[in-house]
Amino acid sequence: MVKLCFFWLFLSLYTIINAGSHSLLAFATCISGEAPFPECSVVLMQDDIQVGYFDSNTEQFIHKGPYAPDETEVDVAQDAANVFGHMFLSMKRRLSDLRFRFNSTGNIDVQQRMAGCEMLDTGEPGLLLSTDAFNAILADLIYYNMTHYSYNSGNLLSPWSEVHQTYVKWHYQTIYLPICIKTLKTFRESLKNFVMRKVRPRVRLIQKAMSGGARVSCLAYGFYPRHINLTLLRDGQPILEQDMTGGQLLPNGDGTYQLRKSLEVITEELRERHNYTCTTSHLSLDNKLDVSWIPESGIDRVGLYVKSGPLGMVAIIILLSIFVCVRRRNAAGSQTLSQLSNANDAQVAEQMSLSSHSET
Repeated sequence: MVKLCFFWLFLSLYTIINAGSHSLLAFATCISGEAPFPECSVVLMQDDIQVGYFDSNTEQFIHKGPYAPDETEVDVAQDAANVFGHMFLSMKRRLSDLRFRFNSTGNIDVQQRMAGCEMLDTGEPGLLLSTDAFNAILADLIYYNMTHYSYNSGNLLSPWSEVHQTYVKWHYQTIYLPICIKTLKTFRESLKNFVMRKVRPRVRLIQKAMSGGARVSCLAYGFYPRHINLTLLRDGQPILEQDMTGGQLLPNGDGTYQLRKSLEVITEELRERHNYTCTTSHLSLDNKLDVSWIPESGIDRVGLYVKSGPLGMVAIIILLSIFVCVRRRNAAGSQTLSQLSNANDAQVAEQMSLSSHSET
């Protein structure tokens, strides 16, 4: 089960898809050994929306997603069954070869593949790709478009011969790319209200005081599609990615996305009062969206923020102590008054009793 989690490492390859384009990607897994899953299964994604599922148990393509398939998509199901059936055979053969090569004796071994295509915003075919992994170790990579073919055998398997590469290239050109683009167009039409929408990002530049300086965070959230260019500038110059933390694209519950990048700024830099700017480019924006911040009073202000936590705790403790003392003093005063009142009542009663006896 743990090894299946590595399946999501393939999601990082989404970055090769161009902004403004659409993609159709299949995420497939084949398992050797006893497991409570089908031997092979695949999830089909149109951009970031699941549109189908296929496994080796049922051998039937199941439509998924926020749309109702019509009779025109019967061809899609048939093409999916043919392509995924061939994919499973290839993956199981490769899984068997790698288990033998590495003398694997584990109870479970996993072969994974991500394969698919992109279509440019002009409607022209873009990149066709395929990449494999064995037990979460990336293996070969194949990239193909109408003018270029690239193959990297990786470190797990022996490189293909020129004859075999020519054979694979022919299959990609004449079979897989046409089927993938045709299917992508079908799903794009069915999902156009979802995948063609554009939602503007909301951008914030957040400052948080910390020991020794402050953290400046550039946050863009609530945007769609997922492609976005988020950059943090210092005095107009971009800050290197390796100097920042974050940068992972995260989904929101409403189908939009968020992205955060943070920079730790030391006290000396805060004294210099640099201009920090969060600049954002997105398909929903006609122009770049910029949000800026300049430290107001350098180290003194930040130092006050950093120290306010301990000082606040001391102030709260002092106030609580005063409150408790006042409560106790008031309680003691009330008790004394009560005792005096009771004593006075007893004295008055005694005097009244003596007066009544004297009269008799």
